[in-house]
Amino acid sequence: MDLVLFALKARLDGFFRQNKLQRVLLLGGGIVLSGFYGWLFSYMLEQAQNGGVTTVTEVIQYINLFVLGVTIIRGFFPTYVPKLDLIPRLYPVKPVRRFWVELPVELFSPFNFILVNFLFLLFILAPAYTLLHLLQSIMVLLTAHVTKRSLQVMVERKMQWIGLNFISAAVLAGGFVALQARLPMFNPAASWLELVVHIVSLGLFLGANYFLELAAFEPKRKVVNYSQNKHRSLSWRLFKNSKQARQLLLFAFALKLIILGADAALYTAKGIHIYEKNLTIWIFFGPAIVYSYVFNNIWGFYKNLWLTVERTGGSIKDFLRSSLIPLRVPLLIDAAILAVYVAFFNHQDALFILVMYAASVMVLTPLGIVASFISPKVVKGSIMSFSAKTSYLYNMLSLLLVGLLLLPLLHNILFLIYPVVIGVTLFAMVAVLKENRKYKHEMFGKLFKADA
Repeated sequence: MDLVLFALKARLDGFFRQNKLQRVLLLGGGIVLSGFYGWLFSYMLEQAQNGGVTTVTEVIQYINLFVLGVTIIRGFFPTYVPKLDLIPRLYPVKPVRRFWVELPVELFSPFNFILVNFLFLLFILAPAYTLLHLLQSIMVLLTAHVTKRSLQVMVERKMQWIGLNFISAAVLAGGFVALQARLPMFNPAASWLELVVHIVSLGLFLGANYFLELAAFEPKRKVVNYSQNKHRSLSWRLFKNSKQARQLLLFAFALKLIILGADAALYTAKGIHIYEKNLTIWIFFGPAIVYSYVFNNIWGFYKNLWLTVERTGGSIKDFLRSSLIPLRVPLLIDAAILAVYVAFFNHQDALFILVMYAASVMVLTPLGIVASFISPKVVKGSIMSFSAKTSYLYNMLSLLLVGLLLLPLLHNILFLIYPVVIGVTLFAMVAVLKENRKYKHEMFGKLFKADA
């Protein structure tokens, strides 16, 4: 218990050790947003009680699915969040104790605090959302966290597929799936007995996660392959040989495929799209995920490219051209994924999607260049460590600008905002490129001296 308390205190102290004002503002914004969503869902519950289109049961289902989806997606978007490695395996700490220390410390985060705040506000504002529903939603949150944790383990570490630990994890996970198929956790519980069943399900899932960690015996290691084919473009070689950037981009593409695939399946089955129920899904129809994963930190991932241009006395055009080179192949892949989706599953909104995508590229590319000069991040660790991150502030700014580009969904006259947003970001990019020499020493210190 002392170890847990010490770890929690250290994590709390670490939250505001750097960029204190920025993090306080983000936490305050999250609390305000949780209050807004609490009021929104309480209003939906009130309308459902008064004989609205949706029932109380459906609204609570939406709440639980919202908590489930947001918690899992947060681990991978707007950037990948690595699993907390609080106690290295070399330390003489039993695996069971390590598991029960790391789990509560992982849950102790600003993001989970905001979600719990949303649930408690909903409990206070909506009489139809009872204590039973509140406890069930918290269990959904825990289940989502364990799901995210399991995915992180499988992503970051090599797995011993044939072994007692993995077989035990598979058996316990099978029991969890069987109970959930019979009684899904996101459906509102009708009695306390159903809550007990959900507790048993969560227990099985925690056991599966524990054995999965035991089956993951070592981190995945970095392997670099160099292309000798001179006919291949520099853009392709950067994509192929920069393992850290490529791995993150592949996860971004996989996440986008999952979202678009789910939307395509729903459209095929019922003739409706996911974004008709949840407008935030529109974010995945643009290239924002590509920028938030890698290209809001171009020089962090491709620092040798920056050094080459800097040492050869590169001009503004050279820096601009070099910034665009790594973007070509990933953006082409992302656009191809969207084009296939639009061609087969979304003809009615095809024009808006294509216009919005083109505008997003013209907005996010200058913003990514600005972020790469002003707020570069050091990329450390092996290929699968995922310790490097892009600027959180610029990721949020990217999402805000993409949100502005979605305003024409409300009225066509709001397309007039496109040239304004594009012009502002282009102006900011030109201003930063003209002053790039001012950032030279600071960037060199961040990107190279940190490794010394």
